[in-house]
Amino acid sequence: MHKYFLLLIAVILVSCKQPQKTFILISKDYDSRIELWLKKANNTIETRQFYGIPLDSMNYFLNRANGMVLGGGEDVNPLVYNKPEYDSICEGYDNFRDSIELLMIQYAMKNKTPIFGICRGLQILNVGNGGTLIPDIPTFYPESTLKHRIKTEYAHVAIANDDSWLDTQFHISEFQVNSRHHQSIDSIAPGFKVAAFAPDRVIESIQWTDTTTHPFAVAVQWHPEALNDTLSLQIATLFLQKVTK
Repeated sequence: MHKYFLLLIAVILVSCKQPQKTFILISKDYDSRIELWLKKANNTIETRQFYGIPLDSMNYFLNRANGMVLGGGEDVNPLVYNKPEYDSICEGYDNFRDSIELLMIQYAMKNKTPIFGICRGLQILNVGNGGTLIPDIPTFYPESTLKHRIKTEYAHVAIANDDSWLDTQFHISEFQVNSRHHQSIDSIAPGFKVAAFAPDRVIESIQWTDTTTHPFAVAVQWHPEALNDTLSLQIATLFLQKVTK
């Protein structure tokens, strides 16, 4: 009788167990904008900011993550990409943030965890895989007439390359983006390719080229979480689809 009672309890516990929510680890999320953007696509997901998690709990959350998002923010310290001479041109750093985002990138690339970068997130995804940055667009490209750092909702057009993730998934060639950055990619990291660029050739998106070795490592220079257009929602939906696969 005791044996059957234990079996009954086990069956009840299994049947009552709730399915695990999709868990997204966000490096840093100002005003929860990234979380809100993703939840427009799927309001059942769970998110957590990696910034502020105790050091002894970081491995737990890395292992738990179904997907990762690298958000916008401060300049990446040029020491990270071996350009100390850029220090006087750069603005404020957060060395702790650099270190934990590099940890996220290293984990995601090794374990094939889908990862998506936004603005600074694009820059540090590139740096974390061996690329470099332009520390200040106006200084290095004075001939450019585009405003890459402007608070308007839309700033300029972006152009998608043929066979890029933007082309193959959404069948778009040109689209409007916002622009709130002064740094951009210089040399692109090995294994990545340019997916989109601005009219002055500033890189607007990159992607991992070989989806057999990593399912989704993509980043954009603009802020889709700050736009309410169809493309922004499609990007969130695509990322979460890659995560749930």
